[in-house]
Amino acid sequence: MPVITEIVGQLGDIDENCGIDPVVLNSEERAAAHFVTETASGRAVRVSLPRGTELQDGDVLEIHDDWAVVVRAAQEDLLLLSPGDSWIEWAAACYQLGNLHRPARFLDDGVLTPWDPLAMQILQGLDIKVAQVRRPFVGRRFGAANNHHHDHDHDHDHSHDHDHDHRHSHDDGKAGHAHGPLGTGVDT
Repeated sequence: MPVITEIVGQLGDIDENCGIDPVVLNSEERAAAHFVTETASGRAVRVSLPRGTELQDGDVLEIHDDWAVVVRAAQEDLLLLSPGDSWIEWAAACYQLGNLHRPARFLDDGVLTPWDPLAMQILQGLDIKVAQVRRPFVGRRFGAANNHHHDHDHDHDHSHDHDHDHRHSHDDGKAGHAHGPLGTGVDT
């Protein structure tokens, strides 16, 4: 199976007589740089894109004589914020989404974020109109200032082979004290 290393176009770029073989991906899958999946017709697709590339609904991954592999955004459980016409409601809604580190997609009349009951409760507490919807997580996305990002290594080894003997008392009245190296039982 060949490896797809770039987006070759958009749905509107291909001939209207060309058959579409969609690969339906949720937002997390569309944000992954490397994955293997299948199209609707069962064709295996291996993708290895540059880090930071996010596939969008309608991206064309392969074009052949009479068919093309096209990304389609999957239906997902989301919250739709509809702050209305008040700029202060929009500011409060977006501030809270940022404060909660929620991904967001901006529409002309609202903001989408993945479903989360706590986020819904907080937004409703601010009297922001919010509803649970099922639709693709698409819309305008704004990157963080200065290309800010958090690197996360998801290949963790959580096993520990050392002793965690860490006996001591916090009743010594030292506010903000620090501990010595893990497992030494030494307070500094």
